[in-house]
Amino acid sequence: MSVVVDASVIVALMVSDERQLAARARMEGWVESGEELHAPAVLPYELANVLARRVFDGDLDADRVDEIWPDVAALGVELHPFDLRHDGPAVAVITARLRRRHATDSAYIRLAQRLDTQLWTLDGPLARNAADVGLPVVLVT
Repeated sequence: MSVVVDASVIVALMVSDERQLAARARMEGWVESGEELHAPAVLPYELANVLARRVFDGDLDADRVDEIWPDVAALGVELHPFDLRHDGPAVAVITARLRRRHATDSAYIRLAQRLDTQLWTLDGPLARNAADVGLPVVLVT
C-alpha cells in the first residue's frame, strides 16, 4: 500500500504545530503498516517556502532549518516528477474542479490518482473541497 502526503503533514512533523500530534500518530501508523510515502517533486520547494516564511515571521530560528532537512530526508518520501503530457491536463482540470487559482495542491491529488491511493493533508479546506467533488483526499485528524 502507499499514500501521498502533502507538505502540511511533513511540516507539522518537523516543527512545533498544534497539529503535530495528529501528524505523528498518522505517520507512526503508516510506518507500522508498511505504507510507502509519496509526493510530487514540488514537495521540497513547498517545504522551503513554509520554513522560510516561518523564519521571516520569527516563528522559527534560521539555525533550525539545517536540522530539519535531514529529518525530512529520513522519512523516505518518494518524489515523483511531473509528466507534462499526462499530468498537465489532469492537474488543470482538478484545479478548475476545486475552484482554486493555484495548481500545487492539484499536483498532489493527481499523483494520488496515478497511484490509485489517497492524498493525506492537514489542509481542512482542501480536504472538504476535494470531498465535495469526489477527489481522493483525506484530512489527518
